Amino acid sequence: DGLNIRVLNLSFGTYSEQPYVLDPLAFAAEVAWHSGIFVVVAAGNDGGTTGRLMNPAMDPFVMAVGGADANGTVSVKDDVLLPFSARGDGVRNPDLVAPGKSLQGLRVPGSWIDVTFPSGRINRHFFRGSGTSQAAALVSGAAALVIQQRPRISPDELKALLTSSAVDLPVADARGQGAGMISLRNVFKAHTQPSVQTWQRSNGTGSLELARGGNHLVLDGVALEGERDIFGRPFDSATMAAATLAANTWKRGVWNGSAWTGKGWHANEWSANEWSGVSWSGNEWSSYNWSANEWSANEWSANEWSSLDWLAADWPPLP
Repeated sequence: DGLNIRVLNLSFGTYSEQPYVLDPLAFAAEVAWHSGIFVVVAAGNDGGTTGRLMNPAMDPFVMAVGGADANGTVSVKDDVLLPFSARGDGVRNPDLVAPGKSLQGLRVPGSWIDVTFPSGRINRHFFRGSGTSQAAALVSGAAALVIQQRPRISPDELKALLTSSAVDLPVADARGQGAGMISLRNVFKAHTQPSVQTWQRSNGTGSLELARGGNHLVLDGVALEGERDIFGRPFDSATMAAATLAANTWKRGVWNGSAWTGKGWHANEWSANEWSGVSWSGNEWSSYNWSANEWSANEWSANEWSSLDWLAADWPPLP
């Protein structure tokens, strides 16, 4: 509806117990992809223990990203795959890799990772973390820059451009690195080539519970289980898949009978039996969290966004 969303970053995943061609989460990611949105997904952080990518990275249409360690050098000759980065199963592997070690991001005070790994705190605002989630976020940012340079590029073409321009890591695991390390330098010098992926499309008619892969959200001791959506309402995957393809799932801010706009985030939407109002209270989204202290001039100073960083020379003519 006029938002012009071109990139979707999914830095999460589950270990679905069904093929991507049935999985509702993979289906949702695919629908976004075929609607013109470039979907970037973290490959997973289990190393080679499961022998597969997480869901929906397992869907071959989307961009699955693994994590690499640059070893503190500019050269890729000593770059290795991070030990925890998922390798895939030999058929569906990561499409490429990006730096995923000790990257700086926004800190969420009191969150699980903030409390469990206090050594990652940089200061009040920032946290340093590792994972394929960080690598995926980097690729999402890179994709946005390429789309800004080439507004007409399709998701399939962008995926082909990024993978064909990636740099091979000579000492890294061949399967786990996919096409290699992302390289914007190479991308900006390359021409967009026609590309259309022909994988079998997901129909999304599988089980929502199987899509969770044994992982469940729990709030106030209540787990979200079975064929129920985030609001606790019954979820029929076949009906929802058909409605999605017909563009009928969202109507005036209502999805599957529940509002997501305006009153959609009030305590009465997240009832005590399912998802209490505590987690979505005014304290969580108060003006304090988005105050001038958080987005002060010190954070977005001229030093951070100087003309040196955005020189026209960095943006070559559109190929």
